[in-house]
Amino acid sequence: MKVSEAERRMPPLGAGRRAAGLALLGWLDDERAPRLCRIIGSPGAGKSHLLAWLVRGCTMGTTPSGQRIHGVVPAAGLSLRGAVWTLGQQFNLVAHSPGELLAAIGRDDRRTVICVPEFDRAAEPGRLVSELLNPLLEMPHVRLLVEASQTPGFEAVPEPAVLDLDEPRWTDREQFASWCAEAGADGGGYPSPGRALGESPTAEDVAALVSRIPAAADGSRDLRAADEELLTKLWEVAGRAADLGPLATDPVLYALARPTAVTTAVEGRDDILARAWQAAGPGLIDEPDPGVRAAVLRTRLLGVDDKAAAALTDVPGGWTTRWVSWGRGAVEMAAAGPGPYTSQLLVADRDGTVRTYDSGTGRRTGVVVVPGPKPLRGLAVTSGGTVVLLDSWGGTGLLAPDQSWPGLEPHQLTEAIEAIREGAAELTTVAAVGRLPGAAPAFGDAAGAVHWAEPDEILSAQLHQGPVTALAAVALGGGLSEPDLPLLLSGGLDGTVQLWGPASEPMSEASDRRDCPVTAVAAGATAAGALVAAAWSDGLVRVRDLGGAGGVLDIRPGSEIWSMALIGTLLVLGMPDGLATIDLRRRGGP
Repeated sequence: MKVSEAERRMPPLGAGRRAAGLALLGWLDDERAPRLCRIIGSPGAGKSHLLAWLVRGCTMGTTPSGQRIHGVVPAAGLSLRGAVWTLGQQFNLVAHSPGELLAAIGRDDRRTVICVPEFDRAAEPGRLVSELLNPLLEMPHVRLLVEASQTPGFEAVPEPAVLDLDEPRWTDREQFASWCAEAGADGGGYPSPGRALGESPTAEDVAALVSRIPAAADGSRDLRAADEELLTKLWEVAGRAADLGPLATDPVLYALARPTAVTTAVEGRDDILARAWQAAGPGLIDEPDPGVRAAVLRTRLLGVDDKAAAALTDVPGGWTTRWVSWGRGAVEMAAAGPGPYTSQLLVADRDGTVRTYDSGTGRRTGVVVVPGPKPLRGLAVTSGGTVVLLDSWGGTGLLAPDQSWPGLEPHQLTEAIEAIREGAAELTTVAAVGRLPGAAPAFGDAAGAVHWAEPDEILSAQLHQGPVTALAAVALGGGLSEPDLPLLLSGGLDGTVQLWGPASEPMSEASDRRDCPVTAVAAGATAAGALVAAAWSDGLVRVRDLGGAGGVLDIRPGSEIWSMALIGTLLVLGMPDGLATIDLRRRGGP
């Protein structure tokens, strides 16, 4: 697509900067241009305004592939950690460190353009270049567009393209004068929009900012009555080595300010609040709702500093975490129905060790003896109390209960599993329905199919393009005189979530779809109908109420979700660093 055609799709660009805008579009479109472009100019030259225009126009669905911008890192006041979290969300992954982010971007060799406005105002410009931007430029498929007046020391592209907005050739004088007349600006400021507008930044110290926080009845500062802008400025000043005093220990101040400023200010600290913030960071960095930020931070503080966690319960909005269990990654989990594991949650770690937890309190209750533990990719508990294990190589194992419960016996389960295996590709997921005593577990496979065993046949449905990565099952009441019916929920490497009742044809459209793989799903039944949840590789969890009001709740706890279970309206999240349970009846639940 020609630049003139693409320009017609772009939003208006004022201050006479059409030539500068065309130059940037030309750089994006030119495969022979240096992979680094620097935007320079004196303060007020309009660098950030120009890049904001370019980002708006080059991130739309109609943007040609040769002009698309894939990631934006607003660097003003941003630390290295904040930049990593920000880019991680935009690239659909949970990245806590530069290495994790760089590895993910390096694995995908498609053209990638990243824009870095206001680099000169970054909190850690040296680390940002040496640990993130230079390593990105070492990848031949990555391009960077950086607003940097000072020479930042890029080594991978020593001779970048440079657009200097102080040069008059990039600003049409007549159009600039017309813009000044409309804006009431001084045309003598040509070619600098900031100088024409008479912009002059002001600075305040911590004491002045604190004095503007409304006072509570007891004379203390009422953070909840202060606006976000004021509290964010307080953190920005703190990020420049100022001391917040007692306010630094108030978790409410963390939740009510914009996350980028908090992230920069706590960089290098090793206290409880800073560690909790760093653990939750990927789920906080772009979250606009203070109530949700409080919920995420409170989740990380539970079991670590319960007093601090309690202080966040009064921040309105968000959702409520009931209990947590930090320390061991939860690779797979299964909620047990009636039987030997009643009211218990079975959780497998990386090594294949299976532990049991009280589902209501999170108290660890024991260990399931697994002969020769091996890494698992699936775990389920049948109505008869048999634990079904699916190992990382697609092999299955059964752990029979000590006493019999209503349900299929192990030899019947073995026959059903072997019948499924005959017509399936490599098995990748397993799920069982506790309320259907005569049902065998369902399986997903590497070819995208889901399989259900009936007494006299195997029912299969092709639900995904690529492997099935997650599977859950639930029984829904068929009516007063009708039997319960199974509902299967599957997620795939293709990013889709599918619903299938084996007694009917699969739905023609996916229940949900996003541009990254599904990592876990869960399904449960309430009085109003089915409740389903799905998690993707970028750490987003989406809960849908298929009955009742049909509400949707999105949750980002700050870690990738490896496994999930629904116990009534309690959603259990299995993460690399432990378990957290969300009470869906409280504040914002579906």
